Order: sequence, then C-alpha cells, then structure tokens
Amino acid sequence: MFIPVKKPKDFDCGRNLDLMIEALPRIASKEERQQSAKRIVGLIKQSHPNWVNQQGESRLAWDYLFELSDLDLRALGIQNPFETGQRDDAR
Repeated sequence: MFIPVKKPKDFDCGRNLDLMIEALPRIASKEERQQSAKRIVGLIKQSHPNWVNQQGESRLAWDYLFELSDLDLRALGIQNPFETGQRDDAR
C-alpha cells in the first residue's frame, strides 16, 4: 500500500539527487548523459558551496558524484573533467 522510500544518500541535496543519478542510464545520448551529469554536479556545488573554488570549479563535487553513484558512470560515457584535463563548466 505504501511506496517504499529510502533515505537520501546526501541530506543536503536530498532524494532528487539520487533520482537524477538513477535516471542517467535511461538517457540514450552520450552527450545528453554528460550534460545531465553536469546538472547533477551543479546541484552538488549549490548544496556544498565550500567545495567550489574561485573559478567555480569543484573536483570534490565531481568525485562525490562518482562516489554516490552505484553505477559505473565511466561505462556510461560520463567523464570527470579533472581526470580528462577538460574545464569544469558544470553549473
């Protein structure tokens, strides 16, 4: 009768963060998955502003995304810009 509800993995970001991460494999396009991952990291940055440097970049936020996920994000084509040498433009 009741829908089972799990506690969010991150209380600052809430359950919606968990749902956004769980939805990543259902996105067909690799580019759209990367854009969605950037939106997720943007939410993490907003919830944890002390992790963000003066340029708006946050290695901790990207690492946290990969830590929170039960999925193999790299296999889905999601790249951490700090591992690939790209610019962190997640907002």
